[in-house]
Amino acid sequence: MAEVRALELADLASLNRLQPQCFDPPWSQDMLRARLVHSRGLNLGIFCDGDLQGFVLLSHVLDEAEVLQIGVAPQYQRAGLARQLLTQAQAQLAGLGIERLMLEVRASNRPALGLYRALGFIEDGRRRGYYPTSTGHEDAVLMSVRPGG
Repeated sequence: MAEVRALELADLASLNRLQPQCFDPPWSQDMLRARLVHSRGLNLGIFCDGDLQGFVLLSHVLDEAEVLQIGVAPQYQRAGLARQLLTQAQAQLAGLGIERLMLEVRASNRPALGLYRALGFIEDGRRRGYYPTSTGHEDAVLMSVRPGG
């Protein structure tokens, strides 16, 4: 059974192990620690049998929030964990009075784009050539949703 809960500083070692499986290059341990203690952050983890298998790191200012990172362990991808994380995050953000949740995603990341659209995110624009690739650059798709509405 999966449990979603706030990430705490005690989860730093688990987050530090999982994050490189999801991102290249990964954030440093100092960056992750700073995110976990940031006063304007919402950081959730999803735990399966007590082990961290996914996370979402968000920042919020005034009435807007941004997904900084969302990742799921490779063996748990496409099992609904990211959906659970984002659904819980949206509910908590709505309770904080957040009116807009934003994110950016690689244009080639079709599974993520499908998930975000299914959760009500709409495309707001693109950053041309934002992400470096082995063959050049690819666009970042900018998306947003109104949490709870």
